[in-house]
Amino acid sequence: MTKELAHPEEAQITDKFLKEFLKDGESIRVKDWGGWSYRTGRNSRQQTRFWREFDIAVFSRTTLSGGGGYELTLKGYEVKGWRKDRKGKMIAPPFGEGLDQALVLLQQGANFAYLIHPQPKRDEDKSALKELCDMYAPCVGIIYVYDDLSWFETYRKAEQNHHVQVNRTRDLLTSLITGGNFSEISELPLWAKQQQY
Repeated sequence: MTKELAHPEEAQITDKFLKEFLKDGESIRVKDWGGWSYRTGRNSRQQTRFWREFDIAVFSRTTLSGGGGYELTLKGYEVKGWRKDRKGKMIAPPFGEGLDQALVLLQQGANFAYLIHPQPKRDEDKSALKELCDMYAPCVGIIYVYDDLSWFETYRKAEQNHHVQVNRTRDLLTSLITGGNFSEISELPLWAKQQQY
């Protein structure tokens, strides 16, 4: 008797990545980051929303060689998972779903963007999505998650978004720390608390 594999939903995949696969004490990991707000008066706040929320956002900092400062990087992850149809049957995400959202993450300021997807059953589907990205979304990386959530595979590495200004990444992190709208955030490392980025 063979054990039927699970069909991980988006929330399960997101939680697994945040709590286990992306665990790093020196980075800032955020779930469901939709933008930020700031004070405009004594009792009012102005909301700034992204066009597409970051399912997962990860800020990391590296020291530049020679001690000449830091490089701040934002990785955005768009997560897709199985979901129930009207009859309650679990269905896999359609081919290419989420690719448009990953592209918007790049436009909003991500240095790298990944589409996280349940592993397709057929190799042809994997290579077709890679070919689609190679031709029309060359910066977007693809990560496949095993159905039992035991591991993941980076099937296509994301390329650097060369349209992002250094100050944009810093401004995004400052906006997140001072007024971010999100559902969960990791403990801020000392460098973020001291704004050394």
